[in-house]
Amino acid sequence: MRTLRAMFAAGGTGGHIYPAVAVAKEFAARHPDAEILFVGSKRGMENQIVPTEGFKLVTLDLTYLPRYPSFEQVKTAFRAAKAIVQAVGLLKRFAPDVVMGTGGYAAGPLMFAAALMGYPTIIHEQNAFPSLTNRLLARFVDRIAVSHESVYAHFPRQKVHVTGNPLRPAILIADRSEARRSLGIHCKQKVLLVVGGSGGALRLNQTVCDAYGELLSLGVHLIHVTGKKYYSEVSVRASVFGGKSLDVLDYATNMPELLAAADLVISRSGSFTAELAALGKPSILIPSPIAANDHQLFNARVVESAGGAVVITEDSLSSQALTDAVRRLITNDETLAEMADKSRGLAFPHATASICSLMEKLII
Repeated sequence: MRTLRAMFAAGGTGGHIYPAVAVAKEFAARHPDAEILFVGSKRGMENQIVPTEGFKLVTLDLTYLPRYPSFEQVKTAFRAAKAIVQAVGLLKRFAPDVVMGTGGYAAGPLMFAAALMGYPTIIHEQNAFPSLTNRLLARFVDRIAVSHESVYAHFPRQKVHVTGNPLRPAILIADRSEARRSLGIHCKQKVLLVVGGSGGALRLNQTVCDAYGELLSLGVHLIHVTGKKYYSEVSVRASVFGGKSLDVLDYATNMPELLAAADLVISRSGSFTAELAALGKPSILIPSPIAANDHQLFNARVVESAGGAVVITEDSLSSQALTDAVRRLITNDETLAEMADKSRGLAFPHATASICSLMEKLII
């Protein structure tokens, strides 16, 4: 039997990278002799995440397309054209049996080149409103896997499969009791987890810091994942509240464990909402106002309408508004349990396997 080759185009943020990693691991488990190659940008988080996950990474010279007209847009377009030429050469050398992209600027050139060259292609959309990259690629690729039915209107319906968002296996098997033992947190203490996305979030970090005193007065164990960029500043402010009930982390390599331990999560609302659903976590979602096409607000509203989250838009965010929302939820076990059930109802536990099967069906 010949060796299969799968190529994954993913990069920029963890929200694009981790779904691709999950599917790549499933593909490798099904086809142990398969050759797997990731393609990303030179500047994205894929340069740390992908090698750590055990996969080979090749990078192209790409940057994010600015939202407003500027000379930088022209430079970005030239880089993208150059990257397409590089992608053609890379595809010829690797000769993949199937190519998967997970959206974002890092996936565009490779997926476009692969589709035009006739390689079997599939893209995955994590959000309730699709990225520009995926909307442009939709007419060229063979299959489109989506996490929300609401995106049907933006894609050719005959290509779309609602699969959910692929998750790391560690998310699906995380256990609350084991996580708390590992973290040294008492089994009966409420745990509040704050996550600002893979790169952190300045306004969210500042608001949480302003609320430290009030939040800790609720008797919670507070875990604040700041993002590397903001860690030093937050650490200084947290030092005033030194003690066993406040942990400040720059980046969480053990996110499945932190999520399993948490009773309530405060976070942005990118593809991370799929992990919250998988573990049935009640949440307070604060959509990023600068997310492309406001997709984080669309994601947040989906969870809110299901009853699994409270949404606070950034223009309404204050330490008082955040503290009031946390107090209302964290002190009411019945409300938390009900929100957990509603959140879990949005989960697609077999998303990774479903997407992997779609890839296999494309292989001739």
